[in-house]
Amino acid sequence: MRRFCAGSLLWLCPVLVLALAAAILVFAGASILAAIVLALLIVLPAMFFWGTIRVLGDVAEWVKEPAPRTEGMTLNWLAPFYDVWCRAIGLGRRFRSKTIGLASLREGEAVLEVGCGTGVLTRLAAEAVGPEGSAVGIDPAIRMIAVARKNAFEMGSRAMFRVAAIEDLPFADNSFDAAFASAMIHHLPPEVKLAGLREVYRVLKPGGRLVVADLDRPGNPLWWLILWPAWFMHTVRGNLEGRLPQYLREAGYEPVTSCGQWGGVIGFWLAQKPLS
Repeated sequence: MRRFCAGSLLWLCPVLVLALAAAILVFAGASILAAIVLALLIVLPAMFFWGTIRVLGDVAEWVKEPAPRTEGMTLNWLAPFYDVWCRAIGLGRRFRSKTIGLASLREGEAVLEVGCGTGVLTRLAAEAVGPEGSAVGIDPAIRMIAVARKNAFEMGSRAMFRVAAIEDLPFADNSFDAAFASAMIHHLPPEVKLAGLREVYRVLKPGGRLVVADLDRPGNPLWWLILWPAWFMHTVRGNLEGRLPQYLREAGYEPVTSCGQWGGVIGFWLAQKPLS
């Protein structure tokens, strides 16, 4: 397929590119340490520049809509590296499969993902609900949506993607059987967290379920050595205080069930819109 051309392979395997560059420098006479440092200084900026140019081209081809107004943090700058970054920090296929499994998706259902990024989870949801179902992902970052649409096209996925923000969803009431918010709630200020969760509640059908996977109060004290600076970020602090279940209940969901943690710091919750 087109996406497995040599250029894409190098882009999907940055470690291989760095290793190759370091090996060439060692062969040219540099020490191993110098080769590694030089490879990092030369290759990473080049990959960043190439990836940015590539995604800018994708935006022009795949996205015609303007970016929506949002108070949340958008990650346009991360679009060229997002998939590689997620795998590098342990949020790869196994994490996505765990998240999908919590929703108990059935064939023919309609699914929404908010803050879909490059659309990996949305594509998995589209597979789970089959040809009679539907899966749509929304994100306010137009570069993310460009990559998501391009990847879906190249992979033959039925997943659809729209440029939109969680606090103003372009869907009618009671439209979806299930929804996902994966690693995105911590990008929202407290008031937007609540507004966004209420919007998802609005578009869910009675009895619909929302799966949230996001930063939680660390279960391992060692995580505080890494995450303590995030305590001073107003978008993240509520997560680290363990307040996500509170936001879900304030938005109207009941019951809200904790479904464990991933790596001692990512929490999973299953929240339901009441039938009445």
